[in-house]
Amino acid sequence: MNIQQDLLIQKAMEAGFSRAVFLDSLTLDCREDLRAFCTPQTCPSHGQNWVCPPGCGTLDACREKAGRFSRGLLLQSVTDLTPPTAPQVYKTLNSQHNFRFRQLIEELSPGPGEVLPLTTGGCVFCDSCAYPEPCRRPQVKMESLSAFGIDVAVLCREAGLDYSFREDRVYFTALLMLG
Repeated sequence: MNIQQDLLIQKAMEAGFSRAVFLDSLTLDCREDLRAFCTPQTCPSHGQNWVCPPGCGTLDACREKAGRFSRGLLLQSVTDLTPPTAPQVYKTLNSQHNFRFRQLIEELSPGPGEVLPLTTGGCVFCDSCAYPEPCRRPQVKMESLSAFGIDVAVLCREAGLDYSFREDRVYFTALLMLG
C-alpha cells in the first residue's frame, strides 16, 4: 500500500466509517440477476429517482460507467442493534452513512481525479428527487450499488470485510471508485 492509499483509509476512518479497504485491482461484475430485483414490483424506488432504474440507465450503461475505473475505496458503516428495530432506524443510519460518504468525497476534492460514488440505497441529498426532470444536484449525486447489479456481499468478502443480514447488526456499504 502506498502513502496515498494510507491517507485515503485514514481520512475514511476519521470521517467515522467502521472499515475502509483500498482495492487496487477492481473489476466489478454488474449482474443481470441482481439488477432484476430493480422493478416496480420489488422496489419502491424504481422510477422515482435518477439513481435507480430506469433513471440510472441500462445495466450496460452502468457497466460502461463502472468499467472506466480500476481502483476504489470500499467503506462500511457497521452498527450494532437491539432487535426489534424500527424501519426508521435503518433509514436514519443509511442517511448518516451516505452523508458521511459525501463529506469524505468533499474532503478529498479535488484530490483523486474522476470518481464514481456507489452506495447503499443511493442518493439521499434532496428531500424529493426531481426525476424525471433534470437532477437538481448532479455534483453530489451518488449511484446505487444495487442498480449497478453489484453483489455487495461478494465485493465485501473479496476485500476481507464481513457483510451479512442480521437482526443485531447492520452493514451499510459504499464504494468510491477512483479514476
